Amino acid sequence: MLAAASPMLWVPPASAAARAGGVHLVYGDNARTAMTVSWSTPRSVHRPRLEIGPDRGLGQRVPVNSRSTKDLRTVYHHGKVEGLEPGTRYRYRITHRGAGATTGTFTTAPASAERFRFAAFGDMGVNAAAAAHVQLIDAMKPDLSFVVGDLCYADSSGGTGIGGADTQDFRTWDQWLRQIESSASRVPWMTTVGNHEMETGNGELGYAGYLDRFRNPRNGVKGAPVTYSFVYGNVAFIALDGNDASFEIARNEGYLGAKQDVWLERKLKRLRQRDDIDFIVVGFHNCMYCTNLVHASDGGNRTRWEPLFDRYSVDLVVNGHNHCYERTHPLRAGDPVVEARRGAVVDSRAGTTYLTAGGAGQAVYPTSGSPLSYVTMDGGIRVPETTLWSAVTDNQHSIGFVDVVPRRGDRPARMKLTALATDGTVIDRVTLTRG
Repeated sequence: MLAAASPMLWVPPASAAARAGGVHLVYGDNARTAMTVSWSTPRSVHRPRLEIGPDRGLGQRVPVNSRSTKDLRTVYHHGKVEGLEPGTRYRYRITHRGAGATTGTFTTAPASAERFRFAAFGDMGVNAAAAAHVQLIDAMKPDLSFVVGDLCYADSSGGTGIGGADTQDFRTWDQWLRQIESSASRVPWMTTVGNHEMETGNGELGYAGYLDRFRNPRNGVKGAPVTYSFVYGNVAFIALDGNDASFEIARNEGYLGAKQDVWLERKLKRLRQRDDIDFIVVGFHNCMYCTNLVHASDGGNRTRWEPLFDRYSVDLVVNGHNHCYERTHPLRAGDPVVEARRGAVVDSRAGTTYLTAGGAGQAVYPTSGSPLSYVTMDGGIRVPETTLWSAVTDNQHSIGFVDVVPRRGDRPARMKLTALATDGTVIDRVTLTRG
């Protein structure tokens, strides 16, 4: 007679415990009709599946692309769905054989201009301050987040390559994706790369680890999938690769030649010709204008892109890199053209506002707001400069939130920027208008 099998001897299938995690959303090429749902599993799983629909019946099964990554058993899965209806709430369900379902919802961008809110920040990492900021973002309920690089710091060398494997822990990516999941699984986190996404050994440019985990819109510069654009309501967003233009950290400087500049000018020209676009927001990591003495300002980005921002009247440029908050007065050719202290209301046609929003979690930098700072020029030379362009500085951890209101009759379109410290205290407010 055979003895009864003990339940202690039963070994579940390998995929049974491999629940989906780190769920995050990214718009497709058209934010009104396309969305990518991404997630990870601790190892390979059988039959990963994404289903999407406007109700509990779901109804549409989406092809899933799965890929491994450097030094981890983790597998990242991406399901891109197109042909969605604008301004519509959809449900999604993630499953694979042997594990329970992970469910969520998202809403596509609206067909026309309406009120909305976006969060703007960079330099988050995995730490208590970053986790508190995810809670703040959840509480503020933005419709999307625009994240300007230095996401998780899985490679702490910051694009210098110094330290090699000793600077790397790619498990940090999974920790960061779990940290942001409460927000990123409901609204898109539209990210771009900073110097800490240039990971040693992760491809020629160091971006392979980032691209394993994020599937951005494929409408950017040819050969640079970290660049893209999208439109939400009356705002056009452009994500650039600041590493291509940086004089300070030259690891990827000039890898695109003139292609990024040509693409940017064509994009800006087309957007300014559209009647339905009021504001243009450009995001990349390196600071165009910042008084903080750790990184200060980057002359490479200024030299290549400031003339285009002036020519096509870009309203807001969002940077990170310096772990602080700073906002300029509206600028033309580097000079303030109108004063914009806290609480000001200014016409953004006068000049471009440059925002440093690098206080999302990493250790804050202690020095900011000096009347004399520097700009890094070609060859890494630091050139002192006065900083009359600086309007507001703050060294606390913080997140920027922008409330957009479309034109109504004779009332111009508005973007109201509010910067909040970790505890929700207001550290800055300014309203940009465009008639």
